[in-house]
Amino acid sequence: MRGSRDLARSLTTLKARYLAVNFIGLAMIAAVFVYAGVVEVIKWKLAPFAGFAKLAPHTADLLKYALLALAAAQFGVIKAIQKILPARSVENLATAAIITFALCESVAVLGLVLFLLSGQGLDFYIFMVISLGFFTLFFP
Repeated sequence: MRGSRDLARSLTTLKARYLAVNFIGLAMIAAVFVYAGVVEVIKWKLAPFAGFAKLAPHTADLLKYALLALAAAQFGVIKAIQKILPARSVENLATAAIITFALCESVAVLGLVLFLLSGQGLDFYIFMVISLGFFTLFFP
C-alpha cells in the first residue's frame, strides 16, 4: 500500500514539473513574438532604420552568415543536451527542457541583435522562423 502512495506522489510531482516546464516554454515562445513587436516598433518609430551600427552591406552579410552558423551549431548542442542530461537522472528532464527552450529562444535573440546592428527586418524574421522551428521540434 505504501508503495502505491509513493508512486502516486511521485507521479503528481512529475506532472506538476511537466506543467511548469510547459508554461516556461510557452512564455519563451511568447517572448519571440514580443521581439517581433520590438522590431516592428523600431522600424516604425525610427523609419528609415539603418541599424545602430550602420554596417556596410558586406559586413552585415558576413555577420548574418556567422550567426546562422551559430544557430545551426545550437541545434547540435540541443541534441547533445537532450541526450546527456536525462540519461543521468530523471530529475534532469526539467533542467534539460528549460535549457533546450533557452537555446531555442536564443536563436531569435541572435536575429534581434542582427536587426539592431544592420537594420534589416528580414534578417530578424529568418532567425525568428528558425527559432520557432526549433521550438516545434523540441517542445515536449
